[in-house]
Amino acid sequence: MAVKPEQIKARLKVKYPKANLSTKRIDAIAAKLCLKPADDADDDAIDAVLETANDFMSFEEIAREDDRIRTLEANQKPKTEPAPSPAPAPDPDPSNPTPKPSEEAPAWAKKIQEDLEAIKSEKIIGSKTQTAQSIIDKSEILKGLKPEIKANWLKRIDLDSETSFEDQVAALETEYTELVQGVADSGDYAGRAPQGKPDAAKFSDAEAEKIVENIL
Repeated sequence: MAVKPEQIKARLKVKYPKANLSTKRIDAIAAKLCLKPADDADDDAIDAVLETANDFMSFEEIAREDDRIRTLEANQKPKTEPAPSPAPAPDPDPSNPTPKPSEEAPAWAKKIQEDLEAIKSEKIIGSKTQTAQSIIDKSEILKGLKPEIKANWLKRIDLDSETSFEDQVAALETEYTELVQGVADSGDYAGRAPQGKPDAAKFSDAEAEKIVENIL
């Protein structure tokens, strides 16, 4: 029991022209929904499958969500101000109740929603990680560290914290500076580093990395 994905795509574009879905998203939807109608299903039967899917998760809303994810990926600069609170959702129309996934949505429709949520979460985490990595890479204090050590310190960044990535990296810079200074003060290295940031003339990159590796 199935129709060709192209039939699903064609009817989707006809019935929901305002849903600005990407080609990749249309392919994914068609691959799932083409298994639902009978082999000889006509346009009306295919439309019924599309309507069921749209009632559960609006195709226009899926398109808007994809747009938000693409925008998030494009904007790699960390936010300096908290994002405004989203506007409250309008009261549901009693004449057009929304189906409850746990009671009315078919299993294949719930799978589409789960896939969307997983993709959204993965994209957001990836975008935040790239932003934090960029800030660490730009740090003059941490620039001499090996990539594997930077990767370990990146894991210490709380991606969901209200503290900005810049402030969290600044805390790591302070910790690194204090660690190097502490070793210098203890006499483990010749001479005594001046107060403040580690003296580049007294500590090579290899020596600084050794200090960091010893405390990881």
